[in-house]
Amino acid sequence: MATGVVKVTVVDVGQGQCTFVEIYNTDSTPKLIHALLFDCGSDKKSDETSTNLQYIATKVAGMDTPAFDTIFFSHSDKDHISLTYDLLQEFPSSKKPTVKQVWYGGARSRYTKYDFNILDYLEEEGYCTKSNLKTTGSNYTGYDTTSKSFTQYLWRSADNSVAVYAIVSNVLSDDPDWDENDLDVEGKTAEALNRVSMVCWLSYAGASYVICGDATNKTMGAINTRFTAGTTVFNKNNMTTLPHHGSRATGFAVKSSEVASSTAKQVVSDFAGLLKSKTLTISSFEKHRHPSLELMNAFPPTITTPFVRDPRLKETNAHRLIGNVDIALTQPKGWSLLKTYYSFDTTSCMFSTRYSQLMTWFSYNLGASSVAVAKGPTSSSVAINAFACWQYETQTNGNFLLGGYANLALPLVLFTAGTTSMVASQPNPAIASVRVKDQSKKVRQPAHTQSQFYDQLKQFR
Repeated sequence: MATGVVKVTVVDVGQGQCTFVEIYNTDSTPKLIHALLFDCGSDKKSDETSTNLQYIATKVAGMDTPAFDTIFFSHSDKDHISLTYDLLQEFPSSKKPTVKQVWYGGARSRYTKYDFNILDYLEEEGYCTKSNLKTTGSNYTGYDTTSKSFTQYLWRSADNSVAVYAIVSNVLSDDPDWDENDLDVEGKTAEALNRVSMVCWLSYAGASYVICGDATNKTMGAINTRFTAGTTVFNKNNMTTLPHHGSRATGFAVKSSEVASSTAKQVVSDFAGLLKSKTLTISSFEKHRHPSLELMNAFPPTITTPFVRDPRLKETNAHRLIGNVDIALTQPKGWSLLKTYYSFDTTSCMFSTRYSQLMTWFSYNLGASSVAVAKGPTSSSVAINAFACWQYETQTNGNFLLGGYANLALPLVLFTAGTTSMVASQPNPAIASVRVKDQSKKVRQPAHTQSQFYDQLKQFR
């Protein structure tokens, strides 16, 4: 059965991570033939988390035989696994899904939270067999340095057109000469528990997506050492999830009060350069200082001209992007910007699940050292959604369509549109398209209006 469209959705679950992949066939009315889930957890739910989980359950329950082909748990942190149980409860008993296999990073014992272990539950309740609950060896990769290609897949579609590989998994060291493959992956510190994150490469039609889990500076360093001879596998990387929700602490291996070392910064720079990400996504909800604007700036998208916009904003071709300001930025009057959370109006091709909040006073593009006063919504009656899900619809030629949704309530309603020029500036051949649909339906979402926006803005004028 031939594969048609592949949808990769970065699902808003609040302060957590969930990426849902739908793989359709080429029938005149396409059928969902494979479903993949990369993490599903949160430690601070958004207002739309339950609605978004219902979408996943509805889609999988509608399959001829309801099933997740694979659930990938990057590692054992609560905010990557805790919603899996909730998701499974959304299925009616007559549509109980099979989980054909699970790949997980870290030690199985670490998946026990408050006397409940999701891996044990999947086995005991008959979702997945014991033999199909799998982890990799230490410092594992599916990449072969001789052929400069991924050769050992974790999962592959029936027609072999879609595959998932581990870029790395269970990293214990970033030393290129490290070869002790039988060491413990229990992890005793937060860094160690995050370092083992399974970083996945999803490949289809020559294009790819990189899903990073809570990869740390050491994880990124270990990846860099695998590709010192160069590679072309990331040349058409449509999207990367920003590691660890945009954490500065683990991204740069630094305490909040300290300046990141030049060595740590170089690791991040090399990693970002290796992946060549056309766009970036961030899943966070204003907790733990996530996402760090310093780390966000270290991952410049390779698409430099906007191709998706929020038509409710006055600024041309802009959308909103949340960031925790932890770098020096000057505002129009020359003062330093207060270091806290803001949602900026931006044209940078980075997209966050926490979409907008009251402190939206400025316009900012990645790489800049200053901000401008934001123009705000188009009218006082316009409401801007607080959260967003970002869906990449990958075509059979590897090109993608991108749409933003306030939530995943069916039928889906876009709040984004194509840019005014309707053209994205990209390397040849073109690798992205614009997703444009009717915007007539009203978006249901907690929001703030232009009048609230200007009330806040007055404090800075």
